[in-house]
Order: sequence, then C-alpha cells, then structure tokens
Amino acid sequence: MEQDKQISTKFIGPLLLKLVEEGLLGNTQRLELLSLGAVRSLKAEFPDLASSLGALVAKFAGSSSTLRLRGAAPPPADADAGLALLRVYPADDAKEPVLNEARRSNVERFITERMESEALLREGFAPPRTLLLKGAPGTGKTMLAKWMARRLNLPLVVLDLATSISSFLGKTGANLRRSLDYARGAPCVLLLDEFDAIAKRRDDSTEVGELKRIVNVLLKELEDWPFHSVLIAATNHPELLDPAINRRFDVVFDLPLPGFAERQAILESACAQFANGIPTGFLAAIAQCLNGCNGSEIDTIAQSVVRRHLIEKKALPSLFVDAVISRIPELKKEETAVLSRLLKETTELTVREIGRIVGRSSSAVQYQLTKKAARKLARRGKDEH
Repeated sequence: MEQDKQISTKFIGPLLLKLVEEGLLGNTQRLELLSLGAVRSLKAEFPDLASSLGALVAKFAGSSSTLRLRGAAPPPADADAGLALLRVYPADDAKEPVLNEARRSNVERFITERMESEALLREGFAPPRTLLLKGAPGTGKTMLAKWMARRLNLPLVVLDLATSISSFLGKTGANLRRSLDYARGAPCVLLLDEFDAIAKRRDDSTEVGELKRIVNVLLKELEDWPFHSVLIAATNHPELLDPAINRRFDVVFDLPLPGFAERQAILESACAQFANGIPTGFLAAIAQCLNGCNGSEIDTIAQSVVRRHLIEKKALPSLFVDAVISRIPELKKEETAVLSRLLKETTELTVREIGRIVGRSSSAVQYQLTKKAARKLARRGKDEH
C-alpha cells in the first residue's frame, strides 16, 4: 500500500508541475492535452478525481462563452495589400455530397464523434480535430468540408492562399500564423485548401527555407489544435506532402472518382424535378458513358443540359447525347454502344449517320443495337462500381 502511494506521488508531482507550467505560459492547447492524459492515468487509482478533471476539461473545451466567429473581429488582412487572409462563410446552404456507403459511414462517424465531444473528453479521450482530404480535382473535397461545417453548426473559414503566400521572406509564415491564431480563437471549421502548397516535403531541394519552417509550424499546430474547432486540409497531390504531416492528422479520407452509382446519383440530383421526365434507364446509360469523369464535371454537364432544355425547349435525352459526345471525343467501345442506342431512341438519325458520329462502322453500330448487346451493356452497368 505504501509502495502504491509512493508511485502515485511520483507520478502526480511531475504532472502537477507540468500542468501549472503550461497554465502560466497560457498554452491552453497543451494544457488540455495534458489534462486528458491525466484523466486516463488517474482513472484506475483515483476514479473520482479523474471524473472531476474530465468534466472540467469537457466544460472548458465546449464553453458557450467563447465568441462565435460571426460576431468576432474581422479576419486578419495582409499588411501590404490589405486583403483578407481568410474568408468566412455560413454553411447553412451547404449541399450534401454524393458518397458511397463506406465513405458516408466514415463521414458520419467523424461528425458523431465531434457531436459527442463532451462524453469523450470526460473519459480522457480527445475528439477528432483534424482531417485530411485527398483526391483528384472535382471529387468534392471543398463540398464535403462545407457540408461537415453545416452538420456541426459551425462557420466555414477558408484560408486564401493567393493572399497568404508572398515572395517576401518571412511574410508567408507571418500571414499563416495570424490566420491560424484567428481560426483557433473561436469554434469553426478551418479549411486549408491546396494544402500541398504550404505543406510540401522538407527534403524538396527546390523549396526555400521559409516553406520548410512553415511545415514545422503546421506540425505543431496539428498536434495542438483546440478541441472546439476542426481543421480540414485538402490536397489534389498527396504525394507532395511532407510524410510527417500525414501522420499528424487524426483522420484521413480518400475521395476517388465517383463510381457508377454515384455518377447516376449526381445526374439525378442535378436534373432535380426534370429527372421525372427522362425515360427509365436513360441516366444510368449516361452515367455509364461518363466513366472517368469527376463529380464536378458530371454536375456541370447535367446543369448545362437542363439550362439548354429550359431555354431552347429541346428534349433532355437528345441534349444529353450532344453533351456526352462533345465531352468525350474518343469513345470506348462500351460507351459507343450505349450512345448508339441512345441516338437511335432519341433522334431520327440513320445507322450510317450514327456510325459517323460515334466513329464506328454501320455493321458495328447495327450489332450494338441488338437486344443481345443491350443486355450485355446493362449487366456491365450494374456490375460496375
């Protein structure tokens, strides 16, 4: 018993000193992290003390007395140009992104853990604070960040890279520091888009010393980011990121190009109420043709078609065929088969004319129009993901 008491005293003494030191230094984030570690360490021998400390951390981290960004001071501006370094957006009108079931589940888990932050903090565990989104352009990274801000009922704060990055030595680092300090001052979702521009590999010989120092700043920020906010970084080029940066994020999401089901869902959403007037299976065929396109491209195609439909009073199916043909000049065999059938069903073109459009012989098009070929294509559409 006496030995256990000595062990406890040996542990609590240094911890208390460290907590007081960080508190006097005003390092709130380090103080929070140390407190969480103390809650977990004390739970076995001192459950009441651990419970009280966990409740205190949860109360402080979720304090409603903290000013929201909407009512706070304006975002910091570049000292020379006078342009804002950050843009603050309300996320009330955010559109839900189209995700497959696995990725939707991951997003919902992140949001749920954020909403249950108090319960996690009481037990000495930090809620996820940082998220890295990786994917090709147009895969919905910014849309997802905005949607998550809406779900968490927080404003979206976006770093303006064009304003923040400067050719003057030391200025980029100063702009970034001011931006991060502002974002951590109140609950928000901070989005660092094109993250690879400021978090490049430190062994890249083409980069100047300042950007290497910025990476060190970011590493520290990711470790000490406050519990009341979420930092989301998005990149089209994850291979350019410093390896240490990847490891500092609590959660990493890959956003690939949309599969067949997601492409069809994007088309249906973009067509809105007009989707009811489109023949059954038509949008599925278009989705098959748009294999390899990103979500933004598909949404743009569909909205363009709807606008033409409203202004030119032309039928949606024929406009979709025009859009797909102009978008994909070099069509694959399975895509030309789908388009051949669409052209036959929605236009008065002959088989020979259809062949010229899709770049196939009349006999090849005639085969593609057979029921056997149609069934084969239908199976391909269902099997693709």
